[in-house]
Amino acid sequence: MSDAEAPIKHENYIMRSFCALIIFCIIFVHYEPCYEIFGMKAYEFVEGVGRFAMPMFFMVSGYFLYSSDGHSEKQLKRKTLRILFILVFMKVLYFALDCVYYGFNVITFDVLMEGLITMNWSSKHIWFIYFLFFVYAFHWILYRFHVDFKYAMIFGVICLLVDLFLSNVCAWTSLWEIAGVSTFNVGQVFYCFIAFFFFPFGYYLHKYKDKVDEVKTSTLIVLVIIGAVMEVWEVLNFPTIPNTELSYSNLYFGSVIIAISLFILTFRVPPNRLRCRPLEFMGRTLLPWMYAFYMAVMFFIKFIVMPNFDAPLELLDAIGMIVSAILDVALAYGMYYLLLNTVGKKKAKPKETVAPAAN
Repeated sequence: MSDAEAPIKHENYIMRSFCALIIFCIIFVHYEPCYEIFGMKAYEFVEGVGRFAMPMFFMVSGYFLYSSDGHSEKQLKRKTLRILFILVFMKVLYFALDCVYYGFNVITFDVLMEGLITMNWSSKHIWFIYFLFFVYAFHWILYRFHVDFKYAMIFGVICLLVDLFLSNVCAWTSLWEIAGVSTFNVGQVFYCFIAFFFFPFGYYLHKYKDKVDEVKTSTLIVLVIIGAVMEVWEVLNFPTIPNTELSYSNLYFGSVIIAISLFILTFRVPPNRLRCRPLEFMGRTLLPWMYAFYMAVMFFIKFIVMPNFDAPLELLDAIGMIVSAILDVALAYGMYYLLLNTVGKKKAKPKETVAPAAN
């Protein structure tokens, strides 16, 4: 096939930029700024409306797993081990930081052990990497034993329905306990299993792209608007959990509508529109490491550095968010550069050839 006949690869620039922006939004909500939106704390509102972000992250991974000739699926082992590397790196990094904080009496021994065994407050975002690894490993096993991925999709649908039931239906119907067990608490744990729906869903969106492309762009825009209105209403009106001041869900019905329709819609944006190359680079190349480092940076700035300054909290939060975002990008780029100049060079190094012996 000549260059003129070769298919043009469509890079989803808007999706790359959007993923990077999500990391900055996550940093924002962890600073818990005190001003309000619609009579609600700003960070709680942004966090609630942003519940569609994690489903989109899982869909991105699933979408790029599919390939028409199967070459991407053949790399499932490598992809799984890459996620395992990031997981191990994060566990070692955050346990090392926890040991330092424990040595300076910033955290207790119980918190230190909690972080080692599962995750604590400063490393709670690792849940995403845990389940990204689990879902990759699950598909790797299916692929290894020649089992159709449709069974992963069936399991995923069950997981999504269970989570929506426990986290939404039970709350709206005031069914806070089943057999003496808190539906809210179980729903919080079960939220992680949405990975098993959105990952294969992204895969099948790619596999059946021709059918997906038949959905009109105007229809997708309407769905995004409907999902957004639904989600804002759900966030503002969600029932308060008994004996607490908590009033939120881990995943709203509107979140699901936005995640799916907005994800598909990003592929309709022409490659030369709405481009921001710095954000594209972050979303394409730095994203895993931005996600890995952001809590470490945020915890250090917010709980170690900021208490040493006597200034209005609003000012410290604003400066802290900016500094955290800059440091997060800097560390992510440093990790990317390190790997590029170690692992990358080893892969690119040509094999030495042995000259034939002279007769």
